[in-house]
Amino acid sequence: MELDFDWFNLHVGALVGTALVFGGMSFFAFVFTPMVFKFVEREDAAHFLRQVFPVYHRVIASLSCVPAILLIPGGRSYTPEVTALLAVALLNLVSARFIVPAADAAREAGDQKKFAAIHRLSVILHTGELVAMLVVLIRLAQ
Repeated sequence: MELDFDWFNLHVGALVGTALVFGGMSFFAFVFTPMVFKFVEREDAAHFLRQVFPVYHRVIASLSCVPAILLIPGGRSYTPEVTALLAVALLNLVSARFIVPAADAAREAGDQKKFAAIHRLSVILHTGELVAMLVVLIRLAQ
């Protein structure tokens, strides 16, 4: 019996990769993080997540590049999708390098107002990234 993988091409690979990134981002935001705060003392949860967030952002940045790279040699123009995927990657790198450390510094300094503003910015960015990934996912699924 011969296996036929004619259906698997770069477009399908990009679609699967985008779905994995979107699923991972959604799981982290709506399941993992709230669960940490539910089952771990608030200070310990915050300390744990301060360690996890930079890794999370770097992983999402790396994984967002994979479908973008798979779409570049595509027969049709995937410019909006590639741009969105690379923007998500860049925003996650900015978050890992600048936003998370700024939030940590504000929290450690006891500046709740500054921490709240930075946290709000990070939530807005993450929401925008989720919407962008969803739009890319829908466009690739058509």
